[in-house]
Amino acid sequence: MKILKTLFAMAILLVSLTKATAQTDDPLIGKWEVEYKEDNEKSYVIHEFRKEQGVLKCYTVFVKDDKGNGEEYESVAIKDITFKGGSGTGTYMFTHEGEKYEFRARLKLKDHNTLTISYSAWGYVDSETWKRLK
Repeated sequence: MKILKTLFAMAILLVSLTKATAQTDDPLIGKWEVEYKEDNEKSYVIHEFRKEQGVLKCYTVFVKDDKGNGEEYESVAIKDITFKGGSGTGTYMFTHEGEKYEFRARLKLKDHNTLTISYSAWGYVDSETWKRLK
């Protein structure tokens, strides 16, 4: 009986380790922070890439100002993500003054800790540099 319990415990450990490894195979999985500057004020947004039912999505999970005041947030930031070989695309989503906007964006992993999101909307071209949080 003791041997069966030990084997069962080892099987559970092996399954949990396999699931943890599978979830971290994607180089984007985890939390990333981006800094925004507007009118001499800085704000910081934390995004989190997650794999849900095999589909990669990015959520906005926290927003704070330059004084450290912030609040948790839960909203899809990038959907329809395709990513391979360090680059990909997705649909970037945001809300401004009550209006929801979506546009295509390019994702480029510069290194393990730096991700560039570039996009063009309404004739305006921009890019954001996201830093991985540890």
